[in-house]
Amino acid sequence: MRLLLRTLLLLSLAAPALAQPATTPAEEDDLDAEPVDGEETDDDEAADEEGEDGEEPTLRPPSLEMPSVAEDEWDEAEASDANEDSQLLQQAEPPPPSGNPTEVDWRAPTTTFTLNGYFRVRGELWDSLYLGRDDAPFNLFRPAARDTIPAGSCRGSATPEADDDLACKGDRLRFANTRLRLQPTLALSEDVRVRMTLDVFDNMVLGSTPDGYAYRYEEGTGFVRADRVPGVPLDSFTTGQNPPQDYRNSLRDSIYVRHAWAEVTNRGLGQLRFGRMPSHWGLGLIAHDGNGIDSDFSTDADRIMGLTRIAGMYVVAAYDFASKGVLRQFSPYDVRGLSYDASPQDDIRQFVFAIARRTDPEEARDRLQRGSWVLDGGLYFVYRHQFLSSAGVTNAFPVSADYNFVRRDARAFIPDLWARFQMRGVRLELEASYIGGRVRNIQNDSYRQEDLKIRQFGFAFEGEYRLLSDKLSIRLYAGYASGDPDIEGLSDRQGILVQNGSGSGTNTVSHFQFHPNYRIDQILWRNVMGRVAGAYYLRPGVSYDIIRSPFGQLFGLGVDAVYSRASQEVQTYGSDPNLGLELDLSLYYRSEDGPETFDGFYAQFHYAVLFPFDGLGDPAGALDPVDLKNAQILRLILGVQF
Repeated sequence: MRLLLRTLLLLSLAAPALAQPATTPAEEDDLDAEPVDGEETDDDEAADEEGEDGEEPTLRPPSLEMPSVAEDEWDEAEASDANEDSQLLQQAEPPPPSGNPTEVDWRAPTTTFTLNGYFRVRGELWDSLYLGRDDAPFNLFRPAARDTIPAGSCRGSATPEADDDLACKGDRLRFANTRLRLQPTLALSEDVRVRMTLDVFDNMVLGSTPDGYAYRYEEGTGFVRADRVPGVPLDSFTTGQNPPQDYRNSLRDSIYVRHAWAEVTNRGLGQLRFGRMPSHWGLGLIAHDGNGIDSDFSTDADRIMGLTRIAGMYVVAAYDFASKGVLRQFSPYDVRGLSYDASPQDDIRQFVFAIARRTDPEEARDRLQRGSWVLDGGLYFVYRHQFLSSAGVTNAFPVSADYNFVRRDARAFIPDLWARFQMRGVRLELEASYIGGRVRNIQNDSYRQEDLKIRQFGFAFEGEYRLLSDKLSIRLYAGYASGDPDIEGLSDRQGILVQNGSGSGTNTVSHFQFHPNYRIDQILWRNVMGRVAGAYYLRPGVSYDIIRSPFGQLFGLGVDAVYSRASQEVQTYGSDPNLGLELDLSLYYRSEDGPETFDGFYAQFHYAVLFPFDGLGDPAGALDPVDLKNAQILRLILGVQF
């Protein structure tokens, strides 16, 4: 600005001179001549005389000589002017897109890196989760050494002749696991981002990789544990832990990359997402992102998705690479080789469409504080299709002779409705899902015309009322999952989804399963069965926040009761619909150490006891009925969220 004013002033001074007649070459030489130091020119003398006589002075022609200023003084003046001009320009600049007035830069946006996630350690004490039974799925929770007689015996004297009771006893399992979840975001600008999810020591059991354990490969046997590791002559003298490494000392690697996807936003059109990303809808009945600090499972989708907003409604369309079937590689021994889809006919194609109304969190909070209400909801629809199946291919790197395709001809239509109402401490939330479709053949190595129908239905309801400045919470949760009279058992570990219609003759698959990360208890559905399926439940509860600050600090306690009953009586283990009653007690604490409300140190303690009913026992008339045991669990979670 100062430079512009200086230029205008110079032009105004030069205007009269420019209006004069052109000078002769002799006059130009006089103008170019530099005066001698201390010598006055004729023009100077004339000006002085006119000034002394009182006459009005006239403007002189502009001089082409530089002002007589020392070089260092000129540099200081230039630096001062430049600093003042820069400050004026900075004050006139608009704020950057981030809204931070201190970030001023006319160049390209600077790439930013942010990191979110959590770290947790979770201790578990399980007592009698096998309920006194020896069959599946209960035997998965039976202590491995129970009722076994190890060399030297387990009880009493180490000499078998000295004690008749030699078998090991005990119903408890004790262990702890850990996970570090990292969720970095690389932002090239406000409109272009790349996101990732990485799990370090994903549910690694503490103490599972001591330096005394290592595997070696033996032809015909596979990987077996080494007899002795150098430096550790006996497993009792292990000195520390080694990093978990698949097929070396663990079944899992140290680091898992869960997700990697990009988000490109056009403020006038919408957003494009592509890559492997978490998927979540509603309460998480069929799609759950698993981002909670106590979560274990998630819905991960290889997806290309477009999202836009029309008339206040979010509209979503996506294509999922659900499964590409058998893959091929130019050479199975080329570690850097490029893999590609061997056949498009065994692919599982999935299309997702959704329309939803979601109120901005800040707007919802303002409306609730004014005593108004907020209604959100939407419809989520999935279509899935598979023509051929390559499930019968067992070779990890098949060649053409190993291909084994069968006709599956399966398709499914999955509409899911979600709604949430909030007003003055009241939250009412519902999600209902239906799965319809058909499967022509369920065999993996042959074809049999079965024409199974898929007719599954489930819903979950959560009602909560908060009072006393939101410290007291009164809850009522309920849910239903349709069962199947042709299926025996309720556990997701029994392969119970597919059946041949030999029972009732309905030829219908109607067993509905919730997502395993939608949890309503601590023992029966979370651990023993794996997920809510083929049953309905009622869960009243209450909790009180002794400390609840607006900055995130939280400390309180709660109690819940969960009653479960099977949808189909003949599907239960004891041919009785009543499954059990579970009581859950909890203590929870969260500090306010992070920049966000939910950042900080977490501590949760859970105690639960399950009273099993006849539906978890033996059927009537069993030759050797079991004496069901009550199951108990203690769970301590320590974590940091950031």
